Amino acid sequence: MAKLSAPSGFRDFLPDAFRKRAELMRRIREVYESFGFEGMDTPALENLQVFLGKGGGENEKLMFHVMKRGADLQRSLEKGGQELSDMALRFDLTVPLARYYNTHRAELPAVFKRYQIGPVWRAERAQHGRFREFIQCDVDVLGSASMQVEAEVILATSTALAKLGFSGLTVRLNSRPLLNLLVRSFGIGDEHVAAAFVGIDKLDKVPPEEVKKELLEKGISEAAAAALLAFSAATKTSASAALFDDVSKRTGEAGARHIAQLKEVLALTPELPSGKLVFDPFLARGMDYYTGPIFEIASEGVPFSLAGGGRFDGLVDKIASGKDPAPLPDGRPGGVPACGFSIGFERVLLLMEEKGLFETASRAADVLVVVPSADAAAEALKLGVELRAAGLRADVYPNAGKPVPQYELAQKKGIPYAILADPEKLKSGTLEIRDLATRQNTPVPRAELAQWIKGKLGMIP
Repeated sequence: MAKLSAPSGFRDFLPDAFRKRAELMRRIREVYESFGFEGMDTPALENLQVFLGKGGGENEKLMFHVMKRGADLQRSLEKGGQELSDMALRFDLTVPLARYYNTHRAELPAVFKRYQIGPVWRAERAQHGRFREFIQCDVDVLGSASMQVEAEVILATSTALAKLGFSGLTVRLNSRPLLNLLVRSFGIGDEHVAAAFVGIDKLDKVPPEEVKKELLEKGISEAAAAALLAFSAATKTSASAALFDDVSKRTGEAGARHIAQLKEVLALTPELPSGKLVFDPFLARGMDYYTGPIFEIASEGVPFSLAGGGRFDGLVDKIASGKDPAPLPDGRPGGVPACGFSIGFERVLLLMEEKGLFETASRAADVLVVVPSADAAAEALKLGVELRAAGLRADVYPNAGKPVPQYELAQKKGIPYAILADPEKLKSGTLEIRDLATRQNTPVPRAELAQWIKGKLGMIP
């Protein structure tokens, strides 16, 4: 029989990998909750109309569609095979959040601070480091148009990354509407703005010459592409104050409100735990549903961003009605205000593995109770209960037998210590703790076993 494996772009996780992923989720969750964000979840599947035309950009083309079932499928086939699907797997957590808020708005607080950590699916070509199923870690605030929200999600996300061990963080800040105005100021017409955004989004990944070639292929004139890229190059060495002046000159009165918003975010945001917040007028972000400030976080020495997000006012209303809400009198987007940030879980996980930041998660348990004979099994299980009650993760070997194979299993599972539940030692009240790295045995009174192990593991302050 042929060996079966997971489909291309999907993965199985062995226990060691699972522990690391669970540990990373726990650490991120703790930081989000320390800011007062509440956890929630949505189904993996949503009705297809929730996603279509809601600003997901290219990701809408990468949805995993779910075919209709039973009689509904048969009727569609009889009509020529049109509209065969009625549901899709979620491609991000933001569009489902808008649907969720629309569904449960009466039950939620006026300002809803939420976090969600869960899988999403995109039917893109599987390649190294890119998967069709992956985890996103979102933190969002719905119901407030204040720029204080931007400051808080930036602070919460950068705090989480700093506590995970990342240093030299740079949060790049821009405004999607401001970028739209800036692009048009170079003579790029409405029909080419989207293509310009795609090219701009690649400027920190590929040489400017390649971006220029792509812009020209998309129909943007030589003069416009050259001017845009020259301005972009000049911004790399400018401070935020000078950048604001340069962008203001190009965008005029139309850009004033957006520049004021960005300056307010900079003024409101406290000093970041490990990094800085800077204005980058060429930060693009990929989602079309962004309506205001956008941001990304990078870490020193890492060639890609670790997190990204922005403001998406009105998406909740678009989910409900199928169209954008009318703008407010001052020009701001109408509808429910919303803003969020998302950590790139898979990238962060990979970097943390390379940095060796999963010491605790690398072991299945703290201690293994070794069962040398059947008459020691009941007492061994009782010992496991005592160790767990004292705050340790204790594994009890399920079969009585020679200690050496049990020690070898513990080492394979990354367990650092083993306790031999020898019947004679149990009667005396003093047991042998084996350090599986050094193979040294230490006699310790039963009442002090947990404290001894916790001390060795650095679990005692």
